[in-house]
Amino acid sequence: EYHYSLGFAALSEQNPTDALKEFLKAEKYDSRDPEIQAGLAQAYWSKRAYALAEEHYKNALELSKHDPKYYNNLAALYLSMERYDEAIEAFRTAADNLLFDRSELAWTGIGLANYQKQDYPAAEFAYRKAIELNPRYYLAPFHLGELYFNLDRPAEALGMFSRTVELAPGFPNGYYWQGLVYMKMKDTEKAEQSFMEVIRLAPQSETARLARNYLKILDK
Repeated sequence: EYHYSLGFAALSEQNPTDALKEFLKAEKYDSRDPEIQAGLAQAYWSKRAYALAEEHYKNALELSKHDPKYYNNLAALYLSMERYDEAIEAFRTAADNLLFDRSELAWTGIGLANYQKQDYPAAEFAYRKAIELNPRYYLAPFHLGELYFNLDRPAEALGMFSRTVELAPGFPNGYYWQGLVYMKMKDTEKAEQSFMEVIRLAPQSETARLARNYLKILDK
């Protein structure tokens, strides 16, 4: 438990090397704890050791008698590996399990995988299912807004991004995409307001750098 706690803290501090060291120590004491296996998977994932991450997530699934949260984690790994069909299958297994209390996460993941496959109707359905399950989960309308933006449906995109920042007023990406929609709609004043909010919330971020570039374009 001590080494697991240290590993979890290291992951929180974005230090996957120290996290891996601690989880490996924890595994020596209890190799059949699914949480330790999942911690190892997350550490390996952070270090881009995808095959090892997959192996340990599967260990966690077996040891936990197929806890749906580990299907969700494995699916997210497959999503990052661009194995979209496997991601959809694992997300759906999690979403369909009545004991999984965060089904909106799995449905959002299904939406992301279908979006990458360019199956936009399936992506839209999945995002809307996530919103239906948890209207307070801000990433579902955010990703639905991205979908609408890229399908050139700006009014619907604006509605989703406005909903996102209402639910998560500290989320800079929501304001950034809101600014992009306002630019597309030629509402310069509101676009500037959105980009300024990005800079206020996360001044050192890459998103803020992009927002500053758009502000320069709008000032011309």
